[in-house]
Amino acid sequence: MRRSKSGTSLASSTYDPYDLDHLDHFEETVNDDVPSRDLRRSIEESVEDYYDMAPREATIMETPPSALEALRMIHNGHPCVIKGVSPLSESAEGHDWSKSKVYEDVAGDEKVTVAVTDDGWADSVRTLPNGRKTFVKALDAKMTIKDLVSRNRRPEEDREAYYLQSQDGNIYRDTPHYCGDLEDLDMFQEYIKRDVEWMKGAVGRESEAVNLWIGDSRSTTSLHHDPHVPFVVYCKDADVGSCSFENIYHVLAGSKIFTLLPPIETAHLKQRFYAPSTLQRDENNNLVPVLDAALARPSSSSSSSSSSSRDGPPKIPWVASKQTPKSSRKIRITLREGETLYLPAGWWHRVEQEEGDEGLVVAVNYWYHHEIHPAQYAYERLFRRVAISSGLKESVVPPMGDEVADEIYKSDPNGEE
Repeated sequence: MRRSKSGTSLASSTYDPYDLDHLDHFEETVNDDVPSRDLRRSIEESVEDYYDMAPREATIMETPPSALEALRMIHNGHPCVIKGVSPLSESAEGHDWSKSKVYEDVAGDEKVTVAVTDDGWADSVRTLPNGRKTFVKALDAKMTIKDLVSRNRRPEEDREAYYLQSQDGNIYRDTPHYCGDLEDLDMFQEYIKRDVEWMKGAVGRESEAVNLWIGDSRSTTSLHHDPHVPFVVYCKDADVGSCSFENIYHVLAGSKIFTLLPPIETAHLKQRFYAPSTLQRDENNNLVPVLDAALARPSSSSSSSSSSSRDGPPKIPWVASKQTPKSSRKIRITLREGETLYLPAGWWHRVEQEEGDEGLVVAVNYWYHHEIHPAQYAYERLFRRVAISSGLKESVVPPMGDEVADEIYKSDPNGEE
């Protein structure tokens, strides 16, 4: 058994990085020459080095941290469940925020943007009828919060999934960093604080975005890390490398189940580039994915005409599998009503939901600027380059600037690379 740097035996779940049978979670088509195998051993050694030092569970704070304690928390870069935090302002006192009527009354007849899917998996990879895979976004629909709640209370087998998940700073946003219209849910600014004060003090600036999430157990967020789709798709001219976020996530109603993986697990996740699609209604009113390139193409244009490799929408790097690799050492957290999660920048997460008494799941999250440290930045990019050099080019997305532009804009009307 491999031993830790302190000389003590590691847990029984630890594998021997020199046993190449453990590399079965990598692509079967990777290079199998000796240098590539040596590099893959080095990758596995790096993963083991991380787990030699990292806690196996989330940290628990029974009381909110001070700004200094929050700064230490950020420095540690490990998930933390925090008790006693509230994003609600004084104006929110006297209201039961686990009840749907509160949200319905605040929003009134104002229509908000709601993601509609047939299966609850917005922002995920699907297989088209032609066998190609594509990254699929939900159909955006406008409706009142009352209508959203009403539709989600229908019998599950007879309905689609409706999820308020616009994640573009729908309550507050740092406008210079965002494209599009004003906040969709600015009527909640009276009741939701602009900032978590100890987090603002720790990072030295206001939150980049504050979002409200309303849904039910049908909606699941597939495995991803922040920044999510808004910067990559809607603000594609932004410097994505500078848009990592520290995430403060608070549950107001129901529960959220987080499955978390540290950034070191990136090499195991088979992340690839996919042409983006959006769900649309077909002639039978069913939701089907349609490639964004086809939606953007003028109806009069010939399907055989060629276009520049930069004419179409950029491809999206995503993990297709709905399951985490068996070899990964995930952290699972059930975040209950009134609890807050600190999710460090770069951590992979999949989010499931459990309704409260009213069949409702509500959360608010704050995205804060992540300070990029030069050494960490360089080591992360080196790790990706080594993984790619070891033969994992089809599983690991290159660092920004390393041939990414040609890859994400490459003409491919059928979907997956």
